[in-house]
Amino acid sequence: MLLQHLITFCRVVETGGFARAGALVGLSQPAVTRQVAALEAELGTPLLDRSGRQIHLTPAGRLVYERARRIITAVNTLKEEVADLAHPERGRIAIGAVTTVGLRLLPPILAAFKREHPGIRVHVKADRTQETIQRLLEGEIELAILPTPVTHPRLRSVPLVEDPVVLVCAPGRRSELPDPLPLAKLGEIDLISFQAPSRFRTFVDAMLEQAGVYPNVTMEFDSHEAVTLMVEAGFGCALVPASAVERELALGTVVRVEVEGMPRMARTTSLAFRHPNPGWSPATERLFQMIVDFFRQGG
Repeated sequence: MLLQHLITFCRVVETGGFARAGALVGLSQPAVTRQVAALEAELGTPLLDRSGRQIHLTPAGRLVYERARRIITAVNTLKEEVADLAHPERGRIAIGAVTTVGLRLLPPILAAFKREHPGIRVHVKADRTQETIQRLLEGEIELAILPTPVTHPRLRSVPLVEDPVVLVCAPGRRSELPDPLPLAKLGEIDLISFQAPSRFRTFVDAMLEQAGVYPNVTMEFDSHEAVTLMVEAGFGCALVPASAVERELALGTVVRVEVEGMPRMARTTSLAFRHPNPGWSPATERLFQMIVDFFRQGG
């Protein structure tokens, strides 16, 4: 199986035609057709359905396209990394971050890194925890900022900072609640929550259950940003990571509610990487160390 055949196949899928794909890869339409046919012969199954006016992927074609993209990316990354060994101040680093923690933590770190290493490009992919871990396992990214330490035989993580879970509400609703709020009353107020199932929701629900509190969840959303917007609008209170409402607390659009007897709830934001290390470029080593040092020095 030739890499060029995989590249040509991907271009056919992405452009929707053999002639257009040929123009991109510098081949004639018959040559493109031969390369795709050779790939199908190698795998022993059709990859494209050519019965209609448009080209469609077969189930095997979808699988090959997904894997071929990863292979092409890995090869291109390998070429860049080998070239970068001769030029430590050049290169590209791909990192991932769970959206909530990444938006808060990464900007000052990346700004400092860019000042010190202007020739190194850092590509950031923000997503949810599971998707970010999967990208790390597949080698699509080299480092990942996660809201909790990772447990996986092929991964390791370094703790960076604790992120406490806090109860917040709109300023106008604060006067309606006791100060401090007794823990027993927490189950009586309207709570806006991150949707279940999710790692954060499971963590919070388990901690509250241990304390004998069963929350009255009236709204659920798939992002902390949406939860915060509903809190600001006065629809209820929310238990959220402090990092997710740092800006809103500073602006006063939400206020913190102290809960008497609340069990300590906090997540440990961590920096994850593959283990054993497949071999980082000098640029990745520098970014890793800068992230760790940033938090050791108090962020």
